[in-house]
Amino acid sequence: MRVLHVTPCFPPTWAYGGIPRVVHALARSQVALGVDVRVWTTDAFDGDHRANVPDARDEAGIDVRVSRLVSNRLAWTHQLYLPVGRPPLEDVDLVHLHSHRHLLNWSAFRAARVRKIPVVFTPNGTAPRLERKVIVKRAWDALFDGEVPARADRVVAVSKAEVRQLLGLGVRAERIVRIPNPLHLEEFAELPPRGTFRAAHGLGAAPIVAYLGQITPRKGVERLVAAFAGGLDGARLVVAGSPRGMVLPHAPEVYFPGTLEGPDRLALLVDADVLVYPSTDEIFGLVPMEGLLCGAPVVVGGDCGCGELIHEASAGLLTHGADPAELRGHIRALLADRAAAEGMVARGRRYIEAHLRPERVAADHLALYEDLLR
Repeated sequence: MRVLHVTPCFPPTWAYGGIPRVVHALARSQVALGVDVRVWTTDAFDGDHRANVPDARDEAGIDVRVSRLVSNRLAWTHQLYLPVGRPPLEDVDLVHLHSHRHLLNWSAFRAARVRKIPVVFTPNGTAPRLERKVIVKRAWDALFDGEVPARADRVVAVSKAEVRQLLGLGVRAERIVRIPNPLHLEEFAELPPRGTFRAAHGLGAAPIVAYLGQITPRKGVERLVAAFAGGLDGARLVVAGSPRGMVLPHAPEVYFPGTLEGPDRLALLVDADVLVYPSTDEIFGLVPMEGLLCGAPVVVGGDCGCGELIHEASAGLLTHGADPAELRGHIRALLADRAAAEGMVARGRRYIEAHLRPERVAADHLALYEDLLR
């Protein structure tokens, strides 16, 4: 079986959030199960650079095909990916689309339909018209991708929250399959020594409260900064990531190291005394799970898929609404009661091991593919 995964971004592109990480973990695990995996992606990297990668390469058994972008700036600023080239569909049995509203999906979906190749679609929270450029998204759906959620052979929801989103968009229940995102656990097998990030960035001995991820309005970073107004028990707030569509909310207690990759990313998670992810409309949320694997207790938005998973695992505290005082209280509670915090981390790790191991998630996808190919 040869599967083509279609994603606008793929490692080493980390600045675009969690989807490149998810596709990478899934593709590697499917290779281990004997699937012939190909990935079609672009050379997007960040706002100022393209990824310095060849047009075709083998990465741990994954056949990676890269189309150059007409404009890197349009991709970063407007999420307008204009690839040069066609989807590599030769000898492909099934197409798996990731994310929504990009021309790679539009091109691959139509080419697959002409060839009568089954299509699986995983929006990972991008199907609704949320947050930014809502009018542009409505126009895009009318012209290009609007039929993908409704006409894909199967749509994968990564949480119950996303199932509700998709039903609200008119996707029929029988087309929806719930499979969570995988976490590549090998990445967390050898962690940096505690204190590495603190020492490298001169943060002293104060407790570290961290946010890691894209910095966009719905991520709740402004509320987190407001929770630190006037200080919070001497703690430092580290906000790591790339600002998208908003101005960074500066404050004396806040340190912005920019986008972190590889060991630097893990070092922050290891040193975090509390990891906060107060996002709304987050249908999964990789970062809190990664934080738990690094030993960081978490506070997450409770009205979304991320909160749903943390609640199922009894692995953190949930924050609701826009009140910074509630968020401040949760952070204080975890800083003060380290025994309770460690218990949450232990439960979170057990949940991840049981439900989010890449081989289990890959096997669930493989069963879905085989069902469609019968």
